[in-house]
Amino acid sequence: EDYPEALKAVAQELDIPLIDLNAMSKTFYEALGAENSKKAFVHYPAHTFPGQKDALADNSHFNAYGAMQLAKCVVEGMKQNQLNLVQNLQPWVTAYNPATPDDPDTCNVPVSPVFDMTKPDGN
Repeated sequence: EDYPEALKAVAQELDIPLIDLNAMSKTFYEALGAENSKKAFVHYPAHTFPGQKDALADNSHFNAYGAMQLAKCVVEGMKQNQLNLVQNLQPWVTAYNPATPDDPDTCNVPVSPVFDMTKPDGN
């Protein structure tokens, strides 16, 4: 619980930019709501993927949609901090507000063609 505040304190002490992904992701999840937020994580019924016998319900790892939304948050954080890196963004990269995320039912982010049915450590 103290980690986000500690991170802010270190960034301020060292006078370095901070992208507050904790705050933005909280806003994102709250905007989706409890049930819809599952659409940002690895929640798939059995047999969605070749070799997947059981349903997947993992609230720790993002699916392609969730990863894309959080990546958009990072880009917004880069813009807010006026990092030089933003000059390399493509013109099609538009503003993003985590309070109004892309609709998970209409946002089509393809699943990675490279996947492994082994559950990652940490879940």
